[in-house]
Amino acid sequence: MRRKTTWSKTVEAAGVQVRIFERAPGSIYRDVVLGRTTSIGGKARTRHDVRSLKHGDRKLAVEQAKALAKELATAKLTGATLDNLTLAQLQAVYLRECDALLSRERRREVDKAFGLFRAHVGADFPVADLGPHQVQTYVSRRQTGTLKAKGGGNGGKKVRAGTIAKELGVLHAAFNWASVFRTGGRPLISHNPLRGIPLPAEPNPARPVATRERFEKLLEQADGLDRRGAFRVMLHLAWFTGRRLGSIVALRVADVLLTQKQVQGALAAAGAEEYLTEEWAAAIRWDAEADKEGVEWIVPIPEGLRATLADYIRTRALVGNALLFSARRNPSEPLSKETAYYWIRQAEDRAKLQHQTRGGWHAFRRGWATARKHMPLQDVMAAGGWRDPSALQRAYQHADGRTVLAVMELEA
Repeated sequence: MRRKTTWSKTVEAAGVQVRIFERAPGSIYRDVVLGRTTSIGGKARTRHDVRSLKHGDRKLAVEQAKALAKELATAKLTGATLDNLTLAQLQAVYLRECDALLSRERRREVDKAFGLFRAHVGADFPVADLGPHQVQTYVSRRQTGTLKAKGGGNGGKKVRAGTIAKELGVLHAAFNWASVFRTGGRPLISHNPLRGIPLPAEPNPARPVATRERFEKLLEQADGLDRRGAFRVMLHLAWFTGRRLGSIVALRVADVLLTQKQVQGALAAAGAEEYLTEEWAAAIRWDAEADKEGVEWIVPIPEGLRATLADYIRTRALVGNALLFSARRNPSEPLSKETAYYWIRQAEDRAKLQHQTRGGWHAFRRGWATARKHMPLQDVMAAGGWRDPSALQRAYQHADGRTVLAVMELEA
């Protein structure tokens, strides 16, 4: 049998070279020369920084090597060092090293957060000079609407404290990473400049819950808004699974496991306990790429939802890796969130339902979690896709009138 050959390629920018190579088929590394040094015995040797790119895409590896060579050349020409690392340079290093670890959703959040902060202080602002003043002025500009995301839909309107805290939290995570990522024998930055700076918080956050009555009234309007049936099935998924809209529109036919054999195969491929097949007649594989936490989940579904999905897939003649809910003009792209929100707002109007501030699709997730707060916490987390119990209990499981009354009427 002929042995597969590996490859090596060197790219250059302004005299700086970066070599990429396959250590084994499908395993690509990059190699940067750090300089010359002298060993204890007096022999000169070359110091290399060799790291795995964590993927096997040759074309992507070449593009990453070109970007790295250009970045290193710029740093060499401008005299940039770890001591005066700029916000733009840190972002470039973070994305280069962590790109394979970030989900699509997380990558969008990183791009947005860095883009906003760069627009606020400037791309060349030294990370070491970041402090409370820059954060406080950033919060003020976001709250007053004078700083808005590129292409954002807020139109200069005020941004809520929760949104601002989320943006700063993304930067916080990147700075934490940079404080432990080592290059040239030292951390990229000495410390996280945002650590200890209080983030804004909403005293009374709006987190409405969708009721069964609301679900059923929206369902009555679904087919009138979308004859393909996508909106109706999406409502079923939101109500019966409690999943985020981003995860729902990313579903593919192959993710819908309609038989026990398909469930068994998916569990085996994921390294999960195959005995669960005995209990689960059907399930959904929620892809890590569309998950907020970047985690893949395989979760059983009730028979009614299984029948709804099977009928929809059969009627639409969907097969293989096709998206369940694709864009009208481009079947290879998922249905846009804008369309999904338009549908739900139109359905509210037609059903004469009062619009819930900050409700929409996420209200179903809160309703799903609240309806199951009497169940074991670990099981609810596994079924709904939570890893942090405090987030589930704080933001999603709400007090309800009947249970509050029962608490008050309980005799000691």
